[in-house]
Amino acid sequence: MAKNYQTHRFFCIKCGKEGIPLARKQGHKHERFHRKKLYCPYCKIEINHVECQTDEDVYNFRVDFEEGVFADEIEESLAHVGASRLGKIDVGEIANR
Repeated sequence: MAKNYQTHRFFCIKCGKEGIPLARKQGHKHERFHRKKLYCPYCKIEINHVECQTDEDVYNFRVDFEEGVFADEIEESLAHVGASRLGKIDVGEIANR
């Protein structure tokens, strides 16, 4: 029996652009605006992305992004990746890219 999948869209909290979509099982539910650490092809770093399941979620993400809702979360997301994965790169330097 084939399982039904939905494509969920993910948006970078740093640049606001749409990242790589993921297929999720239809019954797989996260809370609204779930965060997932993914590689951003625009920023060239691994950073939290906001999961959007509907067009309304995408609209609300874009409004929140323009209002700077995610600004404080960027450095925390980068620091969480860990110094071992980034080498000795200054997190503040990456945040300013």
